[in-house]
Amino acid sequence: MKRIYFLLASVLLIASLEMAAQTIPVNTRFGKVSKEEVELMEYPADTSASALMLYEYTSVSIDFDASGGFKLNTRKHQRIKVLNEEGLDWGDVEMIYYNSNTLRDNISGIDVSTYNLVNGKVVETKMPSKYVFREDFTENYKKLSFSAQEVRVGSVIEIRYTVSSNIYWEIDDIFLQKDIPVNLSECIIRLPEMFEFNKKQLGFNTVKYEYAAESGSLPLGGGSVYSYTVNVDKYSAADIPAFKEEPYLYNADQYYTALHYDIRSLTIPGSVYEDFSVNWGDVDDSYLDSDMMRRFRAQCQFKDEVAALPADGSDKDRIVSAVKLVKGKVAWDKSYKVFPQPLAQVVKAQSGTNADINCLIAGCLREMGYTVEPVMIKLRSSGLLLEHQPEMHPYDTFILKVTASDGTSYYLDGGSDDAYINVLSPLMLVEKARVLRPERMSQWVDLTRLGRNGTIMSVKASVAPDMTLSGTVTSKFSGQDSYSIKRDYNSFDDEDGFIEDIENNTLQEVLEFSQTGMKDYSSNASYEYKFSSDLGPEGDRIYINPFISRFHSKDSFQSIKREYPIDFPYPYMINYMFILEIPEGYAVEQMPENALVKLQGLDATLKLLANVRGQVLQISFSYSQNKMIGLVNDYESIREFWQYINDTYESMIVLKKI
Repeated sequence: MKRIYFLLASVLLIASLEMAAQTIPVNTRFGKVSKEEVELMEYPADTSASALMLYEYTSVSIDFDASGGFKLNTRKHQRIKVLNEEGLDWGDVEMIYYNSNTLRDNISGIDVSTYNLVNGKVVETKMPSKYVFREDFTENYKKLSFSAQEVRVGSVIEIRYTVSSNIYWEIDDIFLQKDIPVNLSECIIRLPEMFEFNKKQLGFNTVKYEYAAESGSLPLGGGSVYSYTVNVDKYSAADIPAFKEEPYLYNADQYYTALHYDIRSLTIPGSVYEDFSVNWGDVDDSYLDSDMMRRFRAQCQFKDEVAALPADGSDKDRIVSAVKLVKGKVAWDKSYKVFPQPLAQVVKAQSGTNADINCLIAGCLREMGYTVEPVMIKLRSSGLLLEHQPEMHPYDTFILKVTASDGTSYYLDGGSDDAYINVLSPLMLVEKARVLRPERMSQWVDLTRLGRNGTIMSVKASVAPDMTLSGTVTSKFSGQDSYSIKRDYNSFDDEDGFIEDIENNTLQEVLEFSQTGMKDYSSNASYEYKFSSDLGPEGDRIYINPFISRFHSKDSFQSIKREYPIDFPYPYMINYMFILEIPEGYAVEQMPENALVKLQGLDATLKLLANVRGQVLQISFSYSQNKMIGLVNDYESIREFWQYINDTYESMIVLKKI
């Protein structure tokens, strides 16, 4: 569980490692901001940067508190240079922190100053404490926010504070890399010898590491003292580039340069031994014994309505009837949760999380005689779930596995209206999901290949005497592609918005638009429309681009180098057909070349066939991709392949007057 969430900027303190060489020399003591730092107009290593983290220091320690218990103390110091208007947001800070009845974080010692150049002199403006605001955020979380004063382009902002927590065994990841460049980052982690942690350095930037040992002691009363060794890990990194968000990346956090500490055990000889390490069986048991499963197993809330549902029909039809029953009574509130609310309360409110709705659907399906099990998921937006690294609280939500009497299994989530049986949000398409079962019988399941996903588009076109291209476009979507097009369609306030989007993307005038299934609970959707577009001045030749739509963005892989994998939404296929009636008095002078190209790294195939029969030109384009992950080592070939695809989209038909 990550307890402290920084919604914008953050971080603080002092102390000094042997510093790595940084581009901008800084005095690392709080308040020692130089005139040169305030006068700085751009960062030489990245002249496009909106702001620069001049210095960041993080100190983490587990200490004995006054009662003899443990406290986790995190002290932070951050110095930020605002370089342009976009960087002004770094003066606004919001933090979400944990606060329950027994476990809580406390943020104190907030000290914020802004430094500006006024009449050639550095002027400091301190933020009064009255500008620090605290409020409830959710049941177990609070929000703290503040804004530095007098922040403008050229300002240097300095922030420090301390987080003290009795959740001493859980150290949040320490991110050395940011969305802006970091001139210098230092981190010291002090841990008493009785604690053992698994440690990992994440990301791709060089981080300097040093180890040291210090002495610690604790008075025990009666003049006796407990002495122990404190293990000290020191990290420093300089000139860390801003993390660059790339297309096809569901979770960026796992690729930032960061430090990860995961507790393994606590040992005090002759007194305490606590093993924090877990296996997946332990994780399963913790959920099986929780309120989640008690509510999942609760009786059906709609027994009379279920009894009235048709008892015949296929299993898929009957499952769909139960889903529609529940979704007709309870609307999804757009959130994913693990732990459902009391179900009677959800029914009364007529709104709930996907976990609430899944529990209600599960009750109905059990009433109908189906076996229903929760499938635990860590969403792709939260990073990878690794089978060899058990975590105590790894999941974001769960979906349902429904097993019919013939042994056939179906997967569904009651949240999104755009989903269906075996059609899920792409966030849920993970290779490692956990079917939760008692008595250590849980098992892993792959959700990435629940069905076939595809788009079929056909265009029938002709050239009018006034040099306009007109015709009909028919598009059909199945599986995950139906989810994607429905989500797109339903994101607009009305159908006109969707039509306008097509016109903007295709440079066509859309006429007589119709759709089927865009708002239905199904695995298919389609639309059809007539179109017209101007071909330009009449002459001896007519130029036509046969690709009404592009299925691959030409902007996807512009970077020459990429340091992290490419995470595609799902495997898919495309079949596109363009049929042109050649006008009288014209012949085909040029058309796209036939092609068959394969890319092993994605198990992808592109095929293009063009032919002329009489007065009809036909172009068939197909694309299939069976892998969801593109590896870093394959990036160059993927980039070249993508460029080839987009060059294909630029292919022209040339008709010459005869």
